Amino acid sequence: MIKTKNNLNRLGIFSVLLLLLPVIIVPLSFAEVKVDENMCKQMYVRYKEMGNQKFQEKYKDRKSIYNCIQLYKNSDWNFVGKSKIDKYYSNLELLSHNKMGKKANVNILYSISIDSEKFLVKFKACADTTILKPSFLIQSKSEQYIGITDKILKKDTCNDYRTYVNAKYQSDIKIENILDLSKYKHVKSGNLRI
Repeated sequence: MIKTKNNLNRLGIFSVLLLLLPVIIVPLSFAEVKVDENMCKQMYVRYKEMGNQKFQEKYKDRKSIYNCIQLYKNSDWNFVGKSKIDKYYSNLELLSHNKMGKKANVNILYSISIDSEKFLVKFKACADTTILKPSFLIQSKSEQYIGITDKILKKDTCNDYRTYVNAKYQSDIKIENILDLSKYKHVKSGNLRI
């Protein structure tokens, strides 16, 4: 009788375990997939930064990295923040391409005298290639500075800009587009002053 009762208890525990097995195992298998996808999301910036080949070389010891690469190549795969990362790295490509590109043509449209030694200057810049953060060397005999703007100068278009320039004579004012700011480290810079 005691043996039969023990066997029934064991059978009951075994039955309960069999019933709980799908409840325990199924969520664990889903969690494993989710952990891999979370890891892929975290590694995405490194993938964009290094490029496919360098990324594979660096992380070749991780088996899951190849699953991540498949996700990265899937145009339907998305997560919060992915578009921001993609936009940032596509802008970097444009910037590096533009460093080899041409300068924008700059024409001063008008200068209005504000006082005896200050002018409000409106100028137009036209470009053959897209310039994400146009920079301009603005100079006169009285001052020199780099004016930077977030207003994108798109390929085959023109933008108008305005700034204040300290100068005694309108003819002293010169403005040119610069592509490589490293050559002008000694010159003060800031957003266009208007």
